[in-house]
Amino acid sequence: MIPLWSTWAEPRFFGPTFLRIGAINELYVWDEVSVAPFTVEVWKDGASKPLLAARGFSVNRPLPVLGAAKKPLLWAAALVCPEVLEAPGPVKVRFLTSKGELLHETPSQLMPRNFPVEEIPLSPEMTRLRAKPDPRKDREAVAIWAVYQRFEPQFHWPGGRFLLPVSPIFPSSAHFGDVRHYQYADGTSSRDYHRGTDFAVPVGTPVQAPAPGTVVLVSDRMLTGITVVLEHAPGVYSVFFHLSKANVKVGQKVKAAERLALSGATGLATGPHLHWEVRSNGVPVDPLDLVTDGLLDTNSVSAVISSIERVIH
Repeated sequence: MIPLWSTWAEPRFFGPTFLRIGAINELYVWDEVSVAPFTVEVWKDGASKPLLAARGFSVNRPLPVLGAAKKPLLWAAALVCPEVLEAPGPVKVRFLTSKGELLHETPSQLMPRNFPVEEIPLSPEMTRLRAKPDPRKDREAVAIWAVYQRFEPQFHWPGGRFLLPVSPIFPSSAHFGDVRHYQYADGTSSRDYHRGTDFAVPVGTPVQAPAPGTVVLVSDRMLTGITVVLEHAPGVYSVFFHLSKANVKVGQKVKAAERLALSGATGLATGPHLHWEVRSNGVPVDPLDLVTDGLLDTNSVSAVISSIERVIH
């Protein structure tokens, strides 16, 4: 029997049958009373530790009466994001109390995903920026990682689809997950993958907020140039690199479509473009998924929970 935490009335759980690599996968817990704090872990068979873990957070908008529920349901979510380089295969998704007690377990599957490969030659200056150790790069990496680890366990805006950060007339020049072979000027090379989506835009192109959020970082960084980071949800951040100018300040709250910055070619950039990156729990995920599928959309969540409520009642 799966133990239930005594402060919960009759919690119900949803974990998807398939987990997409390099994407935000939404998991839900709901009840007639407030949902207590919980975490989610993803395990591979025979592993000594979880593949990944995510904290749950409450969503401040009750769902309407569903199925046989006698009053609006209160719900919470966790966002599970397998990294691009994870191997596909079967996993178990476990919902746990804050004390580590098992609430619910469901089988799932990491789905395979293929990404294109590209060769990128770098000039001597670009080689130096990318490959040479530098204390400033180290400090800036620590600072931005500290931002990615922030977690405010409340989700306040209505959710839904993201906007593109620039006009759709501008094409994508590089895609999320592209495997990159960097060819350095000294004849050596390295392998990495692209953690965002690039748009071929001229310097000075307006960059807008793809969704509501709070500005949590504005900085001129060695590798990424003028950088703006926007927090949308607990652990979910939009990141904009290589800007020519930032139009916002740390702590500022912005609405969707509000101007954040102007695009540029600062930092380690081979030409003018906008790099848009989305991270969830520190993991890079495909930003364009949020444009097509959205994030914690009330109607979509209601449809999922309604179908489960009809089955169990």
